[in-house]
Amino acid sequence: MEIREFEFSQTGLSVLREHSMGQNWPVVYLINNKNELYVGETTSAGGRFYQHLNNPERRNLDTIRFVFDDQFNKSAILDIEQTLIQMFMADQKFVLQNRNGGQSCKHDYYQRALYQRKVDDIWNELNQALLTNHNASTIRNSNLFKYSPFNTLTPEQEQVSQDILLNAIDCLESGETGTSVLSGKAGTGKSIVLIHMMYTLMSAMRVTYNDEDLTPDEQLELGARISLSNKIRDYVKRHGDLKIAFVVPMTSIRKTFKAVFSASKGTGLKPSMVIGPQEVLKKDYDIVFVDEAHRLARRKGITSFKSFDDACKKLGLNKTEASHLDMIQRKSQYSVLVYDGCQTIKAADLTSEQFDASLAVRDRTPHIVALKTQMRCQGGHTYVEYLDNIFSVSQTETLQMGNYDFKIWGDPNAMIKDIRDKEQDIALCRVVAGYSWKWKSKKCKSIAEAVSKGVEDINLDGKKYVWNMSNQEWILRDGAVNEIGCVHTTQGYDLNYVAVIFGYEIDYDDESESLVIDRSKFFDSKVKAGVDDETLKQYIINSYKVMMTRGIKGCYVYACNPRLQNYLKRFIAEA
Repeated sequence: MEIREFEFSQTGLSVLREHSMGQNWPVVYLINNKNELYVGETTSAGGRFYQHLNNPERRNLDTIRFVFDDQFNKSAILDIEQTLIQMFMADQKFVLQNRNGGQSCKHDYYQRALYQRKVDDIWNELNQALLTNHNASTIRNSNLFKYSPFNTLTPEQEQVSQDILLNAIDCLESGETGTSVLSGKAGTGKSIVLIHMMYTLMSAMRVTYNDEDLTPDEQLELGARISLSNKIRDYVKRHGDLKIAFVVPMTSIRKTFKAVFSASKGTGLKPSMVIGPQEVLKKDYDIVFVDEAHRLARRKGITSFKSFDDACKKLGLNKTEASHLDMIQRKSQYSVLVYDGCQTIKAADLTSEQFDASLAVRDRTPHIVALKTQMRCQGGHTYVEYLDNIFSVSQTETLQMGNYDFKIWGDPNAMIKDIRDKEQDIALCRVVAGYSWKWKSKKCKSIAEAVSKGVEDINLDGKKYVWNMSNQEWILRDGAVNEIGCVHTTQGYDLNYVAVIFGYEIDYDDESESLVIDRSKFFDSKVKAGVDDETLKQYIINSYKVMMTRGIKGCYVYACNPRLQNYLKRFIAEA
């Protein structure tokens, strides 16, 4: 591989044409000045160079670099281009001139892992040339990379995205109210699809789709996307810009998404678009996107009954029956809802009956679509289904998880030490637990303060630990690996490794061959308030499944109750 720099001028073009790969070979290239950057790919370096020299948008750029490699092919350079765009967006060194964030869908082509390693090699060389702020590992672990609007969708995600947006525009055109429900288990990329749909809408309102340098195959693949973009643009010309919002019920991840939108310069996405459920009362929207709609609240176990009641009164809703979803439906012509009933974890979450009732008031029958392919953890759909079967006590045999590191530990302190060691090597490794210990350190500002006051929360075989010191963006905080998080601080986030401690509130009963709970040993009062044991059991199980699907590379577990530990050992390899 060679990265070769040229002056961005006719002189530089002449020099490039003398290169053996300068005319008829797949390449990736970068054009930049001190502040702006364009990333591209082509099979004709000279021809594309000439086009850019005559493009008014590129006139202020002064340097072009080509990445030459005799192993490159068309699939590889498309993938490398798209990954580099994501990485540069997350790095924040340059403002990107790219408008479409790459071209094709994300395909699993031959030796893709090899070419993704080449991306890191390219990035590290650019880092040495002071063209990036951060190394490749830091970028890939960042939320700006994972939730980038420039994320390339898989064919499945792309089809779902197009189906929803076409349905939405048709609904707006007819003057009807409507809803799309996007379902899918944890890790299928639902949040990424929502962000990409918002980016598609904003892009269509602002710029013409860039279809330069497309091969016939690419024109065929992108035909539907270009048609969608044209349809959105035509609607906007006749009706004005779309008013859209991104509702995120959970405070912690909402702050993260605001940061992503703030950093997404040139995309049209703004942090003010990311709002809490009751903020929809401030205006009427054309389309509202809702992440984790199963976490929208009803009037039960919430923080402020008064603000909820005031909102209901303003909208003419019955406060005893209404939910945040009803508010969203009243204030939007079209809503796009990510929904997974298996991720409801507390009494305040709206019920499935309330969810269905809220959808029924729309003019159009709800448009239901689903994502099935597991994108987060390397265990894939097999791992997620395996967890479902373990928790429903229907699994009969042990399965091997391939390259997914799924282990049960006999020593919780050794497990925690291993996670801390992994944090030093690859970052984003955290320990989480069920809410089986009181939060005695809640008012402390540091672990040292908790220790000095003797209010550590969790005692595991004589070693003491504290709960998370922050509720907001705990996953991203320095020193978080030295604390123990809970479901509320981890839901919605990706980790490289997660270690899950099953508390004393959940056990396995050998006689009935079922999971059982002890509510007296469960200390999340907002979760258990006003719910029966069976409902609480489901909330607790859902919480553990949510936490166990956070890890990309692996999940470690330890159960405080010996009977549950022995049950889990039937299906999980011992460390």
